[in-house]
Amino acid sequence: MKLAFSTLGCPDYGLEDVLRAAREYGFTGVEMRALGGGLDLLARPEFAPAAVEGTRRRLEGQGLSVCCVDTSCVFHDTDEGERQRQVEVALRHCELAAALGSPLIRVFPDKIQEGATREATRVLIAESLRAVAERAPAGVRVGLETHGDFAAAHETVEIVRLAEHTGVAVIWDVANSFAAGSSVEEAALALAPHLAHVHLRDARPVEGREHWLPVLAGRGLVPFGPAFDALRAVGYEGFVSFEWEKFWHPEIEEPEVALPDFARAAGRLLRKDVGAGA
Repeated sequence: MKLAFSTLGCPDYGLEDVLRAAREYGFTGVEMRALGGGLDLLARPEFAPAAVEGTRRRLEGQGLSVCCVDTSCVFHDTDEGERQRQVEVALRHCELAAALGSPLIRVFPDKIQEGATREATRVLIAESLRAVAERAPAGVRVGLETHGDFAAAHETVEIVRLAEHTGVAVIWDVANSFAAGSSVEEAALALAPHLAHVHLRDARPVEGREHWLPVLAGRGLVPFGPAFDALRAVGYEGFVSFEWEKFWHPEIEEPEVALPDFARAAGRLLRKDVGAGA
């Protein structure tokens, strides 16, 4: 397994800051989400058609992989026109991923809309995922995150199965599925046949809030050690990406604190592989 971090955790960083942080803290992958204070990667000058090849070379020259390109796309809407718009936005991110050498984009299933059923919503999401996968550039898959009303591992797996396309994969957000009631062991087993990427952060519930609050490693309820053990047990060898939600929670620790904290905590767990001769 390899360590990456999402730029959601350092949303005000420019590209050079991201490169510096990866070098300084020992990450080998970068997950593109925020840059220069915003989330619109498609509008960034570094990713413009005339510049993106140079950006890719700069990353590769530092020994860094873009492991995933994150979107805000959701496919839960009952309006067909809105779902199609989301499909088109996802496809533009697929093109950016291909240009950066990334094998994956991230999308959400998200929320059951008023008046809709869970079963009907699953079908809408699966159809949209298939529509993206059928038109995505070669080598780029669509990763559905365990998120929202479908955060439990079995819920995400059901949607991916309905999509019936090898270009549709799963991104396991460990904290999300754990908060939804999936143990790390059962989640890893359920998701393993479709697993392309992992998000990891510690977090704890806050009374009156829907979402758990991100906290530094060891200060919350997300079991890092068992998560790594479960990933080893299913033979996962991809990236474990630190998704520190600084963009959404400006009150939490700065990236200069959180990034090295995660690198130390996760690095110790990865070194268990080395000690075992893996």
